[in-house]
Amino acid sequence: MTGAGTRARRLARLMDEAGLDVLVATSAENVLYLTGISSVGGQNHPYASRALAVVTRERPDAPYFASSRGDVDQFLDATTALSGVVAYGTFHRVLPEGLELSAREERFKQIGVDAAPAPDALAALVRILTEAGAAGARIGVDENATPPGFLERLAEALPGSAVRPAAAVLQQVRKVKSEAELHRIAKAAALAEDGIRAALGIAAQGVTEQDMVREFETAVARGGGRSRFTLIKFGRDGVLGQTRPSDRPLRRGESVWFDVGCTYQGYWSDIARTASLGEPSARLSAVYAAMLAGEQAALEAAKPGMTGGELFDRTVEAVRAAGVPHYRRHHVGHGIGAEIYEPVLITPGNADVIEDGTVVNSETPYYEFGLGGVHVEDPFVVTEDGNRLLTTLGRSLIVID
Repeated sequence: MTGAGTRARRLARLMDEAGLDVLVATSAENVLYLTGISSVGGQNHPYASRALAVVTRERPDAPYFASSRGDVDQFLDATTALSGVVAYGTFHRVLPEGLELSAREERFKQIGVDAAPAPDALAALVRILTEAGAAGARIGVDENATPPGFLERLAEALPGSAVRPAAAVLQQVRKVKSEAELHRIAKAAALAEDGIRAALGIAAQGVTEQDMVREFETAVARGGGRSRFTLIKFGRDGVLGQTRPSDRPLRRGESVWFDVGCTYQGYWSDIARTASLGEPSARLSAVYAAMLAGEQAALEAAKPGMTGGELFDRTVEAVRAAGVPHYRRHHVGHGIGAEIYEPVLITPGNADVIEDGTVVNSETPYYEFGLGGVHVEDPFVVTEDGNRLLTTLGRSLIVID
């Protein structure tokens, strides 16, 4: 696990390994990681109003920030010292004559009102790189959130620079979590657990999937989180888990499948549970026990140095040995953090390595026509001293009286 200083050293080391002098974040998630800023434009208008964060090899702990002029006030939310801020585009804020500004307002006015904006995001980035003395440098750009031709236009604007894709560098940097990140992931998981408890609290004959979804999302919002997906299905409909929640009433003897996620301060949870209204069927109990055995095997087996492919094999083998010999999956887990899916992916043959401080979101879903969805999923942090669950909700099959 890393603190701010350790994270900066890891970033610098990975930049060295990639041969980069500068690293440019373009996705909302990577901007959040480098600056602590949850970009409104990056989340809501990613193709028209992107935010950027830029770090240099010499100052990996002090990013530059660029944003549209309408959203540039968000630089005040930064959780790390910024080397500079550049706004672009047009936005109007009125300053009445003679009005005395607070120190915070004055600080913003200098950047968001007084400073001449760049015409667009590319020009803002060129201005930052020029001011940072990075013209002619080796520049890595997070290509996953750039419009077509962005890297080529950047190279044209900075002759002599070497511009290349570098999203993979940021993915690897983010694989090891700081204590602050672990707190946010655990808090997001706790909010999802609160939502599940709230939904279970109204579970009874006649309650609908829509009712339980509403209860889950209300509980998450009340706790300060943001629901991102709420998949709750009854009985055999669990095999169609991505469909809209229905108004069909819950019946005694049916299962209730949860696959839910929310964010807290930009960090994700993704957890799953299975319940039964009344005594579960023997088939549901047996299948769930096998799924839980797989997740438990992952929790016990994961360690620094293990690959995602190795953990996949351990998990699937445990499910099969516990009573579902035909079990098949394309993945049984993934890293999680500022994005719901981060390295390491627990997929067949994946050679990416789990490190000390990686969070594995372990899951063993099973979908069978006539039975429905059977699923348990939890995040845990892998450390040299052992693994720690970031959830507290019991993982046994839940029986609703």
